[in-house]
Amino acid sequence: MDWRICEPQDLLSALRVSLCEGGRFLVSRIAPGGPICREPLLSYMHKASWGMYAAGVDHDTIARLLDWAERYALRENGDFYFPEEPPEYKDMQRVYRVLTFGKVAAWIGHPVIRLPQVLDRILQYQHRSGGVFAYIGDDPRHPKEQATLGVLNTTFFGHLMVALDLRAEAISAGQFVRRWVEANRPHMAAGTLFTQMSLDGALVTEVPAGQRLARLVDRNRPKQEFWQVGTAMAWLATLYDTLRTRWGTSADDAQPYLDAALALLEFESAMPLDTYLWPSKCKVGWGAGELLRVLVKYRFSDPATIERAYRVAERVALFTFLDNQLPHGGWPAMHYPLSECIPEIRYCYKPLKHLVAVPAERLPGTQTIWLPSEEITGEFLGEMKAIEEGVAAMLSS
Repeated sequence: MDWRICEPQDLLSALRVSLCEGGRFLVSRIAPGGPICREPLLSYMHKASWGMYAAGVDHDTIARLLDWAERYALRENGDFYFPEEPPEYKDMQRVYRVLTFGKVAAWIGHPVIRLPQVLDRILQYQHRSGGVFAYIGDDPRHPKEQATLGVLNTTFFGHLMVALDLRAEAISAGQFVRRWVEANRPHMAAGTLFTQMSLDGALVTEVPAGQRLARLVDRNRPKQEFWQVGTAMAWLATLYDTLRTRWGTSADDAQPYLDAALALLEFESAMPLDTYLWPSKCKVGWGAGELLRVLVKYRFSDPATIERAYRVAERVALFTFLDNQLPHGGWPAMHYPLSECIPEIRYCYKPLKHLVAVPAERLPGTQTIWLPSEEITGEFLGEMKAIEEGVAAMLSS
């Protein structure tokens, strides 16, 4: 069966143009032309650094962002934040943001990520199960454990550990995500994925009213946390590749991580097309792109699986990324909903004549997190690069 919407070589060309345009947009948003390295909000730069790296922006320009974060946002305890930031940034995303720009720092050799107080603090976020907390308070002597663990911070932590060549911590994060997938297998077969694990390793299947959005993903609703599937798929594929190529692990010992990624791909492949219109599908493109590249690299024998990975990557590329890019090269800001019960979940981020009919600024007093255009653009470019590399590998195989 031919599942393709467009020819891969045409998609590859479009992705490369989009990456260039997005990179130029992000550079134009560095102060004084924009809020990056000007406003006391780390969210303007943490994913912008990733997007600039993916778009091929020169490393000296990226280093300016990292220098700024070190100079103004690094706190005495090793965390990065501005005291005046609202809690949805300063606390809910406490370690997430440094995990994002930290891997970029490692890739370009910027010393900020290897500062002892920074690295020691990041490692403190990892639970003995391998999962990683979002927030553990301010006092390194008395870290606070949250009630559950998820894959978002765990997978971003894993990518940073790979970038820093910290094998034990990376594998522990990989084992946590693999156990999460295994616990979800019977549920995925029925069309549902639960997103949280208890600290003792049990899958959390109780979903209180108003918390469905943060607790599960299904194949029915068009606006969900689809990134749960994508970030795990990307991490498992990356870990499999790293184990095989850098850390000398046998194919048999690395295989369970690839198997878990393929289980997520199978779950994702049954998603309706309208789910790809929601911005949170972006990480699915990252996961499918990384998986496509790995399957081609290791000459995976089943062409239908490779085709399935391409189809998912293609849909994200077309309907989540390329169709929504604005004329200036970036993507619109998002009011990220924290509950399925709030009116802001009805917002549509599809441009109509280059306009997106949502408020342009943060909405105080709502159950949303405002993700600025610079953050969305940076993330989309970072994930788009994975699709570009996966499609390029497929075409050259």
